[in-house]
Amino acid sequence: MRTDEETHWHALEIDEVAERLGTSPLEGLTEEEARTRLRAHGYNVIREEERAGPLSLFLDQFRDFMIYVLLAAAVISGAVLREYLDAAVIMFIVVANAVLGFVQEYRAEKALESLKKLSAPTARVVRGGKEASIPSAELVPGDLILLEAGDRIPGDARLVEVHGLRLEEASLTGESGAVDKASACLAPGALAPGDCRNMVFTGTHAVHGRGKALVVATGRETELGRIAEMIGEAGEEKTPLQVELGRVGKRIALLCLGVCAVIFAAGVIRQLEWADMFLFSVSLAVAAIPEGLPAIVTVALALGVRRMASHNALLRKLPAVETLGCADVICTDKTGTLTRNEMEVREVLLPGREPVPLSEIPREGGEWDALLPLLATATLCNDAREQEGEFLGEGTEVGLLRAARELGFSREDALRSMPRVEELPFESERKMMSTVHRLDGRNPYFAFSDAPYLLLLKGAPESVLNRCAHFLGPNGIEELGSGGRVHYAAEAERMAERALRTMAFAFRPLDAPPEEADADSLERDLVYLGTAGLMDPPRPEVYEALEKCRRASIEVVMITGDHAATARAIAEELSILSPGKELVTGSELAHMSDEELASRVERIAVYARVSPADKVKIVRAWKARGKTVAMTGDGVNDAPALKNADIGVAMGVTGTDVSKEASDMVLADDNFATIVNAVEEGRIIYDNLKKFIYFLLSCNMSEVSTMFLGMLFSSVTPLRAVQVLWMNLVTDGFPAMALGVDTPAPDIMLRPPRDPSESILSYRKQLLVVWQGVILSLGALAAFFISRAILFPHDPAKAQTVTFTTLVISQLIHAFNSRSERLSFAELPLFDNKALVGALLLSLGLQLLVVLVPPFMRLFGTAGVGADGWGLILACSVLPAILIDRIKVLLRATAAGS
Repeated sequence: MRTDEETHWHALEIDEVAERLGTSPLEGLTEEEARTRLRAHGYNVIREEERAGPLSLFLDQFRDFMIYVLLAAAVISGAVLREYLDAAVIMFIVVANAVLGFVQEYRAEKALESLKKLSAPTARVVRGGKEASIPSAELVPGDLILLEAGDRIPGDARLVEVHGLRLEEASLTGESGAVDKASACLAPGALAPGDCRNMVFTGTHAVHGRGKALVVATGRETELGRIAEMIGEAGEEKTPLQVELGRVGKRIALLCLGVCAVIFAAGVIRQLEWADMFLFSVSLAVAAIPEGLPAIVTVALALGVRRMASHNALLRKLPAVETLGCADVICTDKTGTLTRNEMEVREVLLPGREPVPLSEIPREGGEWDALLPLLATATLCNDAREQEGEFLGEGTEVGLLRAARELGFSREDALRSMPRVEELPFESERKMMSTVHRLDGRNPYFAFSDAPYLLLLKGAPESVLNRCAHFLGPNGIEELGSGGRVHYAAEAERMAERALRTMAFAFRPLDAPPEEADADSLERDLVYLGTAGLMDPPRPEVYEALEKCRRASIEVVMITGDHAATARAIAEELSILSPGKELVTGSELAHMSDEELASRVERIAVYARVSPADKVKIVRAWKARGKTVAMTGDGVNDAPALKNADIGVAMGVTGTDVSKEASDMVLADDNFATIVNAVEEGRIIYDNLKKFIYFLLSCNMSEVSTMFLGMLFSSVTPLRAVQVLWMNLVTDGFPAMALGVDTPAPDIMLRPPRDPSESILSYRKQLLVVWQGVILSLGALAAFFISRAILFPHDPAKAQTVTFTTLVISQLIHAFNSRSERLSFAELPLFDNKALVGALLLSLGLQLLVVLVPPFMRLFGTAGVGADGWGLILACSVLPAILIDRIKVLLRATAAGS
């Protein structure tokens, strides 16, 4: 391979380009050569993203203001106050907290990294003569790439074959409007990228036609790489929830610091040891301030997004998780999303016979012989192809080949006896295509014809019948006449009303091959062979998904370019077009003002014969009604609608690169049920985020209020500094993360969508956190004062141990209460969240370790409390949980009554 920076690829002939690149313009590189070049040239990326290594991630856990405060407290305890035990415990807790944070963040990094690989752009290449789809990052110089409308150009490349190819190059050249491309060699000399009509460049995209090109530069060596632009790379986005929690966290931090300052001052005024009060105040501030909450939310979001990816929904942006849970309306394409995107031949109509379902056609006898000319025409006048057991090509043509194979018809045998010698490609103006075949003597498919050549034709029934003069009936070739045309056109229309796509077939005997492929002279005096009715059937799982939407108060709107009759049949079968709902066509939509559409949009369930531009109008109409809209799309022209929608959903299989880049979510399987599952998953993730946020804040509230109220009425602090830090690690850490992966509430898809403007920490939710935190603290305070007054009046360590353990156990039980805002924990399965049960057992085991095992008792200042102490602990731990549960049920009953 010989290249240099000054090579003017546009001025070289295709053979010379291939020679310099050491490749083939027909078969591309071999896989082995591609791997060698990937090692030599590196990945096809503009700039390698620097990722933090494990050590850097671990050290990042210490880069936090509150950690600095704790480290300072440890140094002061050890170096100044000579409290080496306290200093050691503080350091242990700081390191343990860092390890926990590192594990969480490392998992999140790995989750997001795997997602990025899943959603990475791909390129279609020819390697070793075979088509393949590879990640764009693995493209190398010399690769032969295939381009078609909607593709993002993956590397700088020299065109070798062009069929009406036009590119949008504004991102590179600033030139507005699409640019026509050609493969011809240009004049020598340096040219600006915008003048290189036989080149395509990274970052631009195809808007029309198709082509092939040899890659000449990748990564930093591309034109785009040289000007260091970052195409398609989005910076890290914070979700609205993360922003809100960051803001609330700062307010809570200021409040807690103020409370801690008051506690410190109160302790000094009461002539408590100032050093103890300093350590205690610092520890309480660290425990009470939810400085890690945004980070935990990020971890939960990342793990939730990875879980969604395992179910074929690839989220490109974290904020989409929150928006998914609010979706009121899903505007979905029909083809491939609600349906399988696999055309099946359902019925065949032969002249002079009744329509017959494909499954009922006999494989022998007179009916089979009558069907052979139609099958031969359907498979030979067809550009779809088979590769490694899979059919590639346009959907209708693939459906015809699949039907022939099901019936046992051999296309290969037919091609051998009737080789193609000429073709007239399909054109939308003619609505048909035709091919010319040479007959080597008589053949089994057209045994009644002596002609040496045959024109085979397929197309729209009305267009084909208008060019037919005869038909092939049970008695041979007969005159068609105007009455016959009307009759068979009506039959085709009746098939269309049953949501079948109709395709008519005809042939014409020729005495010689045509001198030129002229449609007007060739496609006339045809013999009508019959009509096939094809259907793209609904996906089996769509029925349940639609029922789930109805229960969740999510409106489903079907948008299709198909005819109204086809759209109506599918929509009625799926119960999308129910009584009281309307179907509107594109022409009707065009005559509606934005205001009129907004007033009617909630009654319209189906849009037929609409263009991608109409989708923007539909999205805006729904948004004008205050709805959160998800919109699907797969084409270049769908990008504006995807960007305008609250949730743009692109198709991973049929979608263009441009539509994927405009989207918030990509469906790996193009399946409507996946959208609904993603909405459900979005609701579950948000629900679980709320659970652990309210849990953490109410636990923090209980710790602060226990200390604040205890200090007001006692000369002894209810808890020691290290005990507060331990609670922050044990109680907050494991159960909170377990709540983040909680099983969905039974009514998760029975609720109406969430209001996106509703704050997760609204005034009502703040009251929830406060009253639950206060009840937990009342249990701990009751245990403290009973211990001080009755059980252990002369032993503060035992009273603190009772208070410490009571608060830990009550918070662990409270984690089960936090699983639902409305439902009693008795209404939820106890063991379906195994992570939470595991977290409870682990945290409880660790707590017993520090109150029962002597070495740990010395570290944490705990003491044995006996049976009476444990009885008090259990009573004061369980009663607050029961009280919170009963208040929840009472509030639910009150809300239902109002």
